[in-house]
Amino acid sequence: MAYRKPVATPVALGIIFPLLAGVAVLARFWSRRRKNMKWRMDDWILIPALLLCIANAIVMLVAATNGNLGRLMPLGPNGFPIVNPDFETFQKCIYANKIISTLSIAVTRYAILLFYNRIFIGHSFNISVWVLYVLNGAWGIAYTLLFVFSCIPISDTWKAAHGATNRHCVPLLPIKIYAIASILIDVSMLLIPWPQIVRLNISRREKVAVLAIFGLGALVLAVAIGKCIEFFSVISKISKDHQITFDEAPTMYWTIPETCMAVVCACLPTLRPLFQGWSPESLVGSMRSAISLHSVGRRSTGKPMNTQGSPEGFGSKQTPESVRNLTDCEDVELPALITATSYTSQHVTNTDERV
Repeated sequence: MAYRKPVATPVALGIIFPLLAGVAVLARFWSRRRKNMKWRMDDWILIPALLLCIANAIVMLVAATNGNLGRLMPLGPNGFPIVNPDFETFQKCIYANKIISTLSIAVTRYAILLFYNRIFIGHSFNISVWVLYVLNGAWGIAYTLLFVFSCIPISDTWKAAHGATNRHCVPLLPIKIYAIASILIDVSMLLIPWPQIVRLNISRREKVAVLAIFGLGALVLAVAIGKCIEFFSVISKISKDHQITFDEAPTMYWTIPETCMAVVCACLPTLRPLFQGWSPESLVGSMRSAISLHSVGRRSTGKPMNTQGSPEGFGSKQTPESVRNLTDCEDVELPALITATSYTSQHVTNTDERV
């Protein structure tokens, strides 16, 4: 199996996107430590998600350097690829890529859902989150097993020639359902926090700013849609020319930004402490609230807010019913945006606990 200089695309993707994901995760932990906040489950779960992103990138780089990824390959007399060491390496990498990327996406979604559950409350919202817990878990387990046992015996995945009559592999329909179901789960996760935020009694500009923070997941959704479109296109291409190493390359490429950007987007809403003190002209500064906590207190009670007894100086032991705790919201730009008069307030018993 000879080394071949890989095409530039997989090398660039395999270096840049895992690096971005790694920086985002480190920044998340640093921002929490800077504010003396506890590291919670939604923080820790991003570590295996990041490791899966890196593993996925390594698999793609191996396919590019030793598996002819992105290159045309010789075909046999029957028009199908010749099974040689390079082709076996490529097929093993495709096999690993499908499993790792599925696990990475499922784990990252759990980090986001845990974050939602920590920030927001409400009976209907909790039900929505738990439904997504179940759907995401079922999706991740079902398709991980599907890809693990995509051919019986498993070694046929990379050893048996395509087009061989004795090759027993799963049909394309379950894989098509996999791609579509993934997009539907992403859309649901993107939309469920919006009603909680829209109900805040704040100006339209401030509401758009908060929605933009939570709407960063649209980047991942866009990539997932792009991968899905490419996947359906590849099916048609392979059935015509059987250039698997060339035609399947884009679907592997798409999994790198999809998994890594999911990790980045999961981290971005928690990075506010790193940008405190920046100029108002900066991107993050432009999204910070123009409403001071003092003015919020006057609007909600007609008097300055009592700040005694609060670990972060936020003071009030009343919080909107859609938000679990003011201190929980500090890292996502919410406390200064909340006006308590828009909700039925409830007493918070754990204001001394930092997130």
